[in-house]
Amino acid sequence: MSGLREAKKDRTKTQLLEAALALISRHGFEQTTINQIADEVQVSPRTLLRYFPTKEDVIVSWVEDGMGVFRDALVKREAMAPPFDTLLASARAMLASYQARAHFFLAIERVIATSPSVAARKQQMMEALAQDVVTILRGRPGRDAPDALSCDVLTGTVFAMIRATIHAWVAAEGRQALLDIFEDASSVVRPARV
Repeated sequence: MSGLREAKKDRTKTQLLEAALALISRHGFEQTTINQIADEVQVSPRTLLRYFPTKEDVIVSWVEDGMGVFRDALVKREAMAPPFDTLLASARAMLASYQARAHFFLAIERVIATSPSVAARKQQMMEALAQDVVTILRGRPGRDAPDALSCDVLTGTVFAMIRATIHAWVAAEGRQALLDIFEDASSVVRPARV
């Protein structure tokens, strides 16, 4: 029974995002209201707010899901390879999840690019993830644990690569695969192995 309930919640969440993206593409982020989004899916504004406490959350919750993919991949791999390789593999996992739902994430990234409040929320989320990533890397067992400066630099570098990749992908209207763009970005950066 709980499986059906979860499936219904996921379906409603997806419908709310799709309605929000459609309305925002027609009217803009600032002009779109919680009531309009709820009406499109035929739920009450209160129901929408149970899924998403704010209008910004409708958009950034999906970014948060992608960040979860990054973090999960990092935790699974963090002791297996040098930190930079681990970060690159985690970024690839996250970008692959974006690519799997390209139309969805392309629309989300367009909204983020046009809304300062949503862009600020995404930036806060990325900074929190970066701090978490540094903590994970610093917790590596034994002598393989990089120092704090190395962790900050490596994490910042990979996050800058992700940001540049997504920016180029949006600018190209999603015509080039995210992972191909990321590989191009990776070829530019050649840090010392840590």
